Parts: sequence; structure tokens; C-alpha cells
Amino acid sequence: MCYVSSTGMLAVPAEIEDSDYTSNIDVLLNNSVKLYCSAGGLPRPSVSWYLDESALVPVDNGTDGVYVLDDGWTLLIEGAQLIHAGRYLCRAVNVAGDDRKLFNLTVLGQSPVCCCIRAD
Repeated sequence: MCYVSSTGMLAVPAEIEDSDYTSNIDVLLNNSVKLYCSAGGLPRPSVSWYLDESALVPVDNGTDGVYVLDDGWTLLIEGAQLIHAGRYLCRAVNVAGDDRKLFNLTVLGQSPVCCCIRAD
């Protein structure tokens, strides 16, 4: 479906590839994973990411191993930890509409447990 904006420009709503189903992704503890938000539309949509309904700040230098890359189209998690597990949402928006895609990320493995053994 196409729209003509108030300025007379053609606009096509933002649409994310495979947005009709949730992607379930598993990553091993300390490994890296990329989530892709392949979106189209006219004008090109802006993409933002959320973790458990909290917005992720678009940074390319990483916060706690999480990087938003390629103008928001890719979310990279390096050295995945249990705190990275959760429900990620990719949202694409332009003047003609928006679309969303869900990712359930599971981090497999256990954090090391440190024990102190007292020698008598």
C-alpha cells in the first residue's frame, strides 16, 4: 500500500521481513550473536531496539557488550551473559507507518560459581 504525504511525496509504510513471527534465538554463554532487523519502506525507516520494553540507546561503541550497528538494522551482543537474555523488539518507523519484530534470546550455560575452600 502506498501513500502520498502532505508534501506530495510517495510514501510506503515501514515493513520488517518476517515480522509475522517471533524469532527464538539461542546463544552459548560468552559467545556473540547478531539480531537482524531487515526493514523496507519509503522513505527508508528508522530502526530502534528494545529489551523487555526498555529502549536500547543506539551506540556503536557498545554498552555491556551490546552494539547497535548499521543505522540500527543490526543488534550485536558480544560475549553474551545471562543478563542479555530476554525479549528484544525491533521497531521500524517512517511517515507512512511502522512495523515490529520480536526476538526471544536465550543464553545457554551457567555463570561460573566461585567457592572458597578453607584449609584447616
